[in-house]
Amino acid sequence: MKFTFLTSDARVAPVMATAIVSAVTLSLSSPTFAQLTPSQYSATEFTTTVYGVLDAGVRYSDGLGLTATSSPSANANSNTAAASSVDRSGRFGITGGEDLQGGYKALFTLEGDLYLTTGSTNPNLGTGKDTSATTTNKLFERQATVGLATPYGNVFLGRQQSATRDIIDDIDAINGRFTSFNPNLQYTALNSSSLVSSSSTYYGTGNPGNDSMMRQDNAVKYIADAGPVTGIVVYSFGGVAGASQSGSSAEGALSYHEGPLRLSGAYEELNNINDTLKLTAYTAGGRLTLGDWQVAANYGSNTADRTTATQIKTNIASVGTTYAATSAIDLTLGYYHVDRSWSADAKPDASIKRVIGFAEYKFSAKTLAFLEFDHNNWGGDPTQFQGNAANKSTTTGFTIGIDHKI
Repeated sequence: MKFTFLTSDARVAPVMATAIVSAVTLSLSSPTFAQLTPSQYSATEFTTTVYGVLDAGVRYSDGLGLTATSSPSANANSNTAAASSVDRSGRFGITGGEDLQGGYKALFTLEGDLYLTTGSTNPNLGTGKDTSATTTNKLFERQATVGLATPYGNVFLGRQQSATRDIIDDIDAINGRFTSFNPNLQYTALNSSSLVSSSSTYYGTGNPGNDSMMRQDNAVKYIADAGPVTGIVVYSFGGVAGASQSGSSAEGALSYHEGPLRLSGAYEELNNINDTLKLTAYTAGGRLTLGDWQVAANYGSNTADRTTATQIKTNIASVGTTYAATSAIDLTLGYYHVDRSWSADAKPDASIKRVIGFAEYKFSAKTLAFLEFDHNNWGGDPTQFQGNAANKSTTTGFTIGIDHKI
């Protein structure tokens, strides 16, 4: 068998190495073993790529917490601490495949989180972020899939990210940076911990008690291309005996990419574990590249049943630009507006107006230094987004750090 470690992702470039191993299934004592020539040994070729992102820095904030979610804090004083996964989310992974001939290929990906400040795979210092399936027990919390590429599209099975998460970076104002503080990742892609109030009320099979629905267990995903159009369909089995709809989810996305223009949209529908409550979400947007400039914008909305009579609705709009000032310097600036409301005025409305900016200096294709800035205005009832703690109506943060791709 031939194992080849090679570069397959420009954003997460792996180390390259090659090793060759030959094997036969015959016993060494077999009388026919000595008669075999090397050309008769059964051999198969496949590729395996080791990749990752290492991201760490120092963060200053005024009126913001220093946790992984950078939530508003009751502490009005300024804070300085180590930070991780600000520019890009830290991760480690193995991906690969085997050419089965005839246009078919076996594929797999195993990917976990990595927070350099603690060396943990969990943002909560390894304590587990959900009650029934803690991330300390999920080495490959981000993805764990096996699949088949065919001339008619690709099929994947296992834990994997949602259709919205697949397309959101391309239409996001800052291209998917700062996952834990980016409203498109928090609310559009359903990664926020403020959509669900208890472990008994969550949707799909994401992370019970934490309500991150950006990734789902027990999922089947189909991806197919037709010229400049890519379609994605995802179905996650709820895994409840005798109740196939309970905890299940269905998602779809379409992307169009032709020349400098990319347009994308997605829709999701998730059921709670008892099939009594539902969450629906959608987004649409685009990105246009004009020389050294990129402009992106999107709109997203989700509605979640908190009870059979009460719904919470969150609307997200973003616009941003990236400018390649030089071959080594990128400047990115994004603006987000988030509105949240409850049916029958069950709770006061709330809003976020957030500006996030990045200046990146690329030492090489793998390593960059970054300076991040964010300014936030919290309107209405701020407890809608971070619990019961009081906080300043205006908050500011800065991060300086290094990001390295393996």
